[in-house]
Amino acid sequence: MAGPMMAFINLGEGCMTKATSLLTAVLFLLLASANHTNAQSQTDDAKQLFDGLCVRCHGINGAGDEAPSLNRASLRRAPDDAALRTLIRDGIPEAGMPRVRRMTEDEVTLLATYVRSLGRVAPERLTGNADSGRTAYGTLGCSSCHVIGGQGTSFGPELTAVGQSRSANYLRQAVIDPGAALPRGSQAVLALGFREFLPVSVVESNGREVRGVRINEDSFTIQVRDASGQLHSFRKGNLERVEKQTGRSLMPSYKDKLNPAQLDDLVAYLVSLGGVK
Repeated sequence: MAGPMMAFINLGEGCMTKATSLLTAVLFLLLASANHTNAQSQTDDAKQLFDGLCVRCHGINGAGDEAPSLNRASLRRAPDDAALRTLIRDGIPEAGMPRVRRMTEDEVTLLATYVRSLGRVAPERLTGNADSGRTAYGTLGCSSCHVIGGQGTSFGPELTAVGQSRSANYLRQAVIDPGAALPRGSQAVLALGFREFLPVSVVESNGREVRGVRINEDSFTIQVRDASGQLHSFRKGNLERVEKQTGRSLMPSYKDKLNPAQLDDLVAYLVSLGGVK
């Protein structure tokens, strides 16, 4: 009987071992499922934060719009996670990025992690040729209003590093419909870059009118640069009228002056300026 009894015992031990292994596998799957659900929930929460706070300027999925694209392996102003969290908390007031208020540290960390994940999203592919776009820039006479690398006239925004601060989609819109792209006309935040070039008409008490772009403004004064590049400073108390042409731009539309291929080339050139080539 010793032999059969030992066989029964060994069979029982084998069944128990299989049962234990099966139970371990089930627990592992349940734990993995719970972790996946938790991770997905965190991702959803992070995306909701991003969509509510960041998408208006940085674009859907961080593809860029008024603000730079976040689909980059490295961010110039946030080389590490600590710098990114600080940037989210404090903003970049001088560049028009507001400080984010009423966020817990966990939310800041969650949002920073999501922003980093956008760096693994492939950036927008450009079909244009930047060299041909450089030629188009010269042919169109863009340097009569813009400066690149110290060359040109500063009536409009400087474009030396515009590829770092604006997305391809935004630049395309600025070329074909500049009034829709800029400016917003906010006196509260005269940020650097495109937002400060608001067309204005200023009429002094003696009837003299000056047209140009607003360079700066406070409660008592306004500074305007006219088309010749001359800077004018006025005290508002001495003015008859100040007309701010929000939603308009002194830059003409090039929609009918460029065919689709030429537009792609010009956008590729602008994106290459200080940006990722």
